[in-house]
Amino acid sequence: MAVLTGMNRRPRHVCLYGSSHRLLWPLLLLALLLPATPAQAAGGILQLRVDQTEAIRLQPAIHYLRDSSRRMSADQVLAQRNEMQSAAAGRDINFSYTSDRVWLLFELIGDPDQTSDWVIEMLYPSLDRVSLYSQTADGWQVQRSGDVLPSSERSLSHRTAAFPLQLAAGERQLFLLSGESAGSLSLDALIWPAESFRAHSNLAHIILAAYLGMILALGGYNLLLFIALREPSFLLYVLFIASFGTGAMAINGLGPYYLWPNIGEIGNRILPTSIILATTVAALFTRTFLDVQLRAPGWYKLLSMATLTGAILTLASLLLPVQLALQTMSVFGLTVTLMLIICGIHCIVLGVPGARIFVLAWGLMMTGAVLLALRNFALLPNNFITLYSVQIGSALEMLLLSFGLAARFNELKRQKEMAQTAALNAQRQHVLALQQHERVLEQRVNERTRELEQANLQLENMAMQDVLTGLANRAGLNRHLHEALARADRNQQQLALLMIDLDNFKPVNDVFGHAFGDRVLQEVALRLQAEARASDFVARLGGDEFIVVSEGLHPGNDAHAVAERLLSALTRPIMLDGQQIQIGASIGVSHATGPELLADELLRQADQAMYARKRQGRSGISYYTRDDEQGLSE
Repeated sequence: MAVLTGMNRRPRHVCLYGSSHRLLWPLLLLALLLPATPAQAAGGILQLRVDQTEAIRLQPAIHYLRDSSRRMSADQVLAQRNEMQSAAAGRDINFSYTSDRVWLLFELIGDPDQTSDWVIEMLYPSLDRVSLYSQTADGWQVQRSGDVLPSSERSLSHRTAAFPLQLAAGERQLFLLSGESAGSLSLDALIWPAESFRAHSNLAHIILAAYLGMILALGGYNLLLFIALREPSFLLYVLFIASFGTGAMAINGLGPYYLWPNIGEIGNRILPTSIILATTVAALFTRTFLDVQLRAPGWYKLLSMATLTGAILTLASLLLPVQLALQTMSVFGLTVTLMLIICGIHCIVLGVPGARIFVLAWGLMMTGAVLLALRNFALLPNNFITLYSVQIGSALEMLLLSFGLAARFNELKRQKEMAQTAALNAQRQHVLALQQHERVLEQRVNERTRELEQANLQLENMAMQDVLTGLANRAGLNRHLHEALARADRNQQQLALLMIDLDNFKPVNDVFGHAFGDRVLQEVALRLQAEARASDFVARLGGDEFIVVSEGLHPGNDAHAVAERLLSALTRPIMLDGQQIQIGASIGVSHATGPELLADELLRQADQAMYARKRQGRSGISYYTRDDEQGLSE
């Protein structure tokens, strides 16, 4: 059996400035695929030396056995030593979600010159039960740890499962380590010199304490903002931070160690419940922050469904088997986070304020969640990035969302100032209105004056109306056409004018009389009003000539579609007093091509297009072109 010696290795530092900046992304990708520790064994018995200052991975010296019954003793496991599989070939020792108890076997040899103290640490903090069996002359000595054990019952009081060892000079000792967990069973382990472990542990606690401090600071600050402004977004943000922070504490081991050290198996449910709750609150926060109810109603419905689903799953996580609850947490969290990112991208397209920073924040969170999920399913190795990806991503996300809320706070402040200004102006206007009313009362304007004004208005309306058909007459058309051209220019929209001249109408008057012809004109007016769009303006120029003004047209064939409907309506037979009359219509269409086009010019162009239609055989539609000018002159 080969003997391994842990050697001090100094990491090489690569300069990422100047021309070497292209190495940044390959190095980050490499960091995801490499183990977390600098020193490794390479298979067989692990030789330890006191001059070793870095941690050594135990994986290359480990053989493992899966115990599906979870009832095997250390002696029974040792009896099957020859059936164990080597872990040296894998990237790490990760069994994903499994109900098995897994046994690890490895041998250590102490420093040949002196007694040395060591600590074995499990890389993944969220393990239910881990036991270390060391073989002695009197049998097996057992040390226990895990996040479901009270801190007082752990071999080493620490947030991760850790076991202290003391090896005499040159002592060779065999160890068995058993692990089981309702979550992902990741049994990557390091062996540290005792002093180095203490320094490493202190640094890790400082980093995690800084993360927790950031959560508390952001939560407290935004809670004060909510109390001051009563804006729901701030309260939802605080709830998200609180619930997600609780889940993060469960993942990194601080929660089971400091906050709920004595609740046992129930503590396993805190992680899925808090993360599912955080995801649910995130969907509510998104609805409010991006104002999707007003700007994207479809997304509002989807997020409402996600919120309802999250509420149900939050309650279900308290009842489901822990492993299923954890898997549900991963799937639901990734699905909703992806939904929030897509919603944010859509809101960027819609121009929603704050959408860009929202997408960036959730993109970072999504990256961290995906890395952790892939690590939990044993698709990525254990290293600093994958183990702490959620903390890194969530820290960046919370900071960015806090910036977004600050921007929202400024926007609310601006809106409040505008509302106050508007209220002040309204109050001034009200005072002026009261003063004006007093003056009106003082003047004692009598009812006769008001009736006279109404009569004048009615006369003006009558002057704008065709008596026979009830349509607008030429005067009404001129006023409307000038206003329509101004609107089209202001709104950058298209406007079309359709001039309609009835075909074969003179024989109707000649054969049936003018009274009958008037009834035909009235029927034509009714058909034009029925087939025109609601926004179209219909007028009668006189005789058998009518005008339709169409505004707000889209590029394409909108004017043609209107003209086709009108032509189809006018070519249908007219039944009056048992007589069936068949007439047609020649329609000329002109378009407003710019603000410089006047109403008279537009009418002239439509008239020329209509006569061009009559020259071509009547009963059809013709559009104004410069050729019509030439044809008319000829």
